[in-house]
Amino acid sequence: MKSSALDRKNPESLIAGHSLSEIEYVLRMLEPELASGNVSPSSFENATRLRNVQELARHRTFAYLCEWERRFGYSSINDSIFGGYKAVVDRLLSVHAPDLVERFNTVYRRLNEAAEQDHTRPAGEELSQALATCRRILEAVVGQVLPAQAEPSAAGYKLDQASYRSRLFEFIKIANESKNVSEATTAMAEGIHARFAAFDKLTSKGVHADVALRAANMCALNVYILCGEVLLLKQETEADAATEAG
Repeated sequence: MKSSALDRKNPESLIAGHSLSEIEYVLRMLEPELASGNVSPSSFENATRLRNVQELARHRTFAYLCEWERRFGYSSINDSIFGGYKAVVDRLLSVHAPDLVERFNTVYRRLNEAAEQDHTRPAGEELSQALATCRRILEAVVGQVLPAQAEPSAAGYKLDQASYRSRLFEFIKIANESKNVSEATTAMAEGIHARFAAFDKLTSKGVHADVALRAANMCALNVYILCGEVLLLKQETEADAATEAG
């Protein structure tokens, strides 16, 4: 846009070449003339236009500050929520399965390696390896809360080493008998396996790496959260049992 010609129908389309301090100075110089009542049309028009620019700048600055305040506040709340939960999960992992902390680090390294690759190419092996590690992590956590058993469950489901998914749901069922467990844990467990299956389909179709990377990141995040939920449930169940025994 050109600032040499005044667009009277759309003054905001112009680019003002003056700073706010310069605008304030000009307005102060025009104040005596404006106050006298004997003001020329050009001076009145210039003062009105400069005041509009000044008010517009103030309004936009205030709006930007409010927007950034909301963003920082939201970010701070999220950091507090996820940071606190992460500290709890990391502590539980270090107590019950310390080797899994390093496995999660391996997953993150694989995902970072994938993120640095050409995203227009088909999904690479590093994503499949990361998700395979996630499966093994979840299986190891299930082994901590409900080890493999030769006998099937009361409903007839196998609880052997290979049936870690059945053992996961059996553990949630057992925990629910002693306390009111939220259905969210069961839903999350079901969702994890659905995500694994969806990822396998994506990679078999040769989708671009960026699509597979987003799916892999969501799988890894949900596995981490589910592991925390399961270990917390185990801790609470044991605490309730100790209280009843005491």
